[in-house]
Amino acid sequence: MRLTKYLFSITVVTLIGSLPAQAAEWTAEPRISLRTGYNDNIRLTGAPHDSVWEAALSPGIKFGVAHENRGLSGDARMSVRRFTGGDGRESSDLLDREDYYLDTDAWHNTERDSFKANLDYKRESTLEPDQTGNVTEFRATRERFSLGPSWSRLLTETTRLESSYQFTNVDYSDDLGANVVSYNYHVASASLLRQFTPRVQGTVATGFSSYSPDTNFDSETLTLQAGLTTNFTETLTASVLAGARQTTSDTLTGYCIGADPGASFPTCTGGIGIPTGIANMAIETTSPVYSASITQELETGSLSASLSRSSSPSSEGELLDATRLVLQGEYKFSETLRSTLKAEYTESETIVSRDGLTPNQEKETFYRLTPKVHWNWSRALTLTGEYQYAVDDDVNEP
Repeated sequence: MRLTKYLFSITVVTLIGSLPAQAAEWTAEPRISLRTGYNDNIRLTGAPHDSVWEAALSPGIKFGVAHENRGLSGDARMSVRRFTGGDGRESSDLLDREDYYLDTDAWHNTERDSFKANLDYKRESTLEPDQTGNVTEFRATRERFSLGPSWSRLLTETTRLESSYQFTNVDYSDDLGANVVSYNYHVASASLLRQFTPRVQGTVATGFSSYSPDTNFDSETLTLQAGLTTNFTETLTASVLAGARQTTSDTLTGYCIGADPGASFPTCTGGIGIPTGIANMAIETTSPVYSASITQELETGSLSASLSRSSSPSSEGELLDATRLVLQGEYKFSETLRSTLKAEYTESETIVSRDGLTPNQEKETFYRLTPKVHWNWSRALTLTGEYQYAVDDDVNEP
């Protein structure tokens, strides 16, 4: 991972280092936010629990430097969160945390080519559900490092080739019993885009991903998709991309020493596992993958809907197929007052379990409804009110 950071640093220096200081535009935008709220089930659990009050102070700064055809931008921030009112598993000793975030992007454009690179770092708690609804019962600190270059080339006036690579490393510390697994995740993709008419664009895309959790197995996924993007009017846009994926996993064989009765390698609950070698078991699963969206811009707001199905790693050392439906609307009452409503549905299905095998169609369903109100009190001050209702519904099919 250290070598990867060095490679990114070299990329940034190459893109930005030659900028003439007198011709570059430098920006720095410091900001700070204060949030307080009440949560009656912060762990999203059906077990007995306490309600808690939260106060969060979040300073940050957006920064950047830009030239005519190259630049660098970033966003650094932290969040100090403190909780009161809970006891036991909801006590402040377990809930209080400090989270840190850094997002950076570099780019360099030529007449036909566009080069980009990103580096992101997050250090945050795992106590609340992620976008797939996954909830970790005990506290752990998740450190996520992500880095990736991309390249786009205009082949003709109507055809463009795009390619990208993304490396992600996820590690956990301060583990107080959470069933979490560190992993590496590599994703490479290539797309060919053709502008058939001023309003219609076609896409053919292929991708390859490699998932390597610390549970003695490796999983690889190939995807192939095709789709269209259409601008029906200046305010109505829709897109669809659909295809299939094939996932193959190889498991490391071994045996357990001092494990609990019935425990199996590699988990070896209560004991230790001794690896003996890689077994190319070639466990294969296939499934459709797709993404579709539609957006309508209105005079006083907007309406949008998206539906997708894709594979992604989980914090528990599994590979998931996640189907997501998101409905969102925005209404502007005035220049300073607006409201948004977001409804989310996610169904996650385990396609490769933490031992590298195909599970018995374990599913988890997650619902979330979030209304918000935003008031721009002044150019420097915005007040936001938010309510969130979430349900995590586990479903196991034998």
